[in-house]
Amino acid sequence: MRPSLSSLNAFEVVSRLGSITAAADELNITQSAVSHQIRRLEATLEVSLLERAGRGVVLSHAGRRLADGLQAGFARIEQSVAEFEVDPQGVHQRRQLRVSCLPSVAVRWLIPRLNSFREQCPDIAVSLQYAGISARGLLPEVDVMITWQDELPDKSSQAFRLFSGATQPVASPLYLEHHRRPTQPADLLKLELIHDQSRQPWHDWFNNCGLYPSQLDKGDLYQDFSLLSAAVVAGQGVALCPPRLIRKELEDWLFHHPQPARHVQQFCDWMRAEIAAEGEAADSGVIVSRRQL
Repeated sequence: MRPSLSSLNAFEVVSRLGSITAAADELNITQSAVSHQIRRLEATLEVSLLERAGRGVVLSHAGRRLADGLQAGFARIEQSVAEFEVDPQGVHQRRQLRVSCLPSVAVRWLIPRLNSFREQCPDIAVSLQYAGISARGLLPEVDVMITWQDELPDKSSQAFRLFSGATQPVASPLYLEHHRRPTQPADLLKLELIHDQSRQPWHDWFNNCGLYPSQLDKGDLYQDFSLLSAAVVAGQGVALCPPRLIRKELEDWLFHHPQPARHVQQFCDWMRAEIAAEGEAADSGVIVSRRQL
């Protein structure tokens, strides 16, 4: 016997929120009704899906496998239904594209270029929110996530590399007006070196050049890249930054759900075209794909 759609839906919400109480609130039913749906699903599949953990629940191994498939499936259903959404006058509404993006990428790269995307796709409205630096995995309520990645992405979403995160010394013309322009790595030791979150990247950079200076634990330290980049522009010193002034990380990636809706694919295609036009082609194709159920 196949499980009911209502029990699958209840389990997907519980797996995503990690709480039967929260799932009941989202589904607008009682907690006992949610628990009944989960027990019914476990009985049908003859497997344990949830385990108690304090006041919440955690997924069993089988539960995680099922949750991964259901989240992708329900996201696809939502996208398909949205294709037919119309307003009360019968006019098709603008599609909402939900983008979660690193603040540094959003402010310094994406937002200044969004007019170009709107001109190409006027029927798509972009909803932009910040992605945390520790964000991992693509939530069902997000269509596209742009974040850094220093390892291969997991298999829960499709992804392609946007930018190289390789860093190089950067200074503003304002700073160089009053300091001798360096011609070799050792010359940088005579300048004001500023840091993003940690002083270790400058140690690593000089070590890679065969230099092992002991005086690097000085210089201003900034909490994040936004503050660091503002300091560089203001002429405060020399910083290690990716060429595109994004983040001090190894990779930036764009993630989207498998079999993306048309408006999601349009946005991803536009991103690749913008990057290629700037002289650094994105990796071709999708490098990670979720196995189709």
